[in-house]
Amino acid sequence: MQSLYLPVAVICAAGPLLAQSDTTSPRFEVASIKLNTSNETGSSNDLGAAEVTFRNYVLRGIMDTAFRISDQNLVAPDWMSGERFDISGKVPPGSNLEQRRQMLQALLAERFGLVVHREQKLRPGFALVIAKHGLKMQPVENTGGHINDFPPGRIHMERAELAHVADSLGGILRQPVVDGTATGGVYSFTVTYSPGLGESKTGDGPSIFTALEEQLGLKLEPRKIPVDVLVVDHCAKMPTEN
Repeated sequence: MQSLYLPVAVICAAGPLLAQSDTTSPRFEVASIKLNTSNETGSSNDLGAAEVTFRNYVLRGIMDTAFRISDQNLVAPDWMSGERFDISGKVPPGSNLEQRRQMLQALLAERFGLVVHREQKLRPGFALVIAKHGLKMQPVENTGGHINDFPPGRIHMERAELAHVADSLGGILRQPVVDGTATGGVYSFTVTYSPGLGESKTGDGPSIFTALEEQLGLKLEPRKIPVDVLVVDHCAKMPTEN
């Protein structure tokens, strides 16, 4: 498999990987990457404002958003789940969401020397669907950035699409999860469960499967999932200076 050597911007799509030349790829007007040492568990991002921001994100999480790929489908070194970073990037007027993702990809390539390639694999996983008795959440107004916090036994998300919820569940379960709800809008919710699966489950609370169905009206159905896997060939542990 031939690697795609950035800083060309990668356009993520369900098909062959495409790239734009370095002279035409969208770029942030001004960008900053700083190490976050707050020791907080929560993270937040906003792709829709005049300035794209990520606060307290590990590199894996930033790549999940930049490349529109679930964490489970990212093959990367373990250290990419360690250090956390704050990113801000001023966006040229009129930039759409896909262009903003391309700007973020290019920034990772320029500052971390990121090199990636794609592969396709069939993996056991789950489809996130509406449970028998219906969804127990109502859409909320899509104002402000997306917020998530995943301490053990708790999932808190604000203004999240169900496709993003599926991606996040894939990271928790360490298996691919696809959105099969065919439901639009964004949702804010908190769900609590006992961490672990099967005999390894800790506590007397419900499993994550039961909690999702009882508290949110969502169900995880086992399926074989064809996944588009993004493989990290190279990435520096720290960015070059601002």
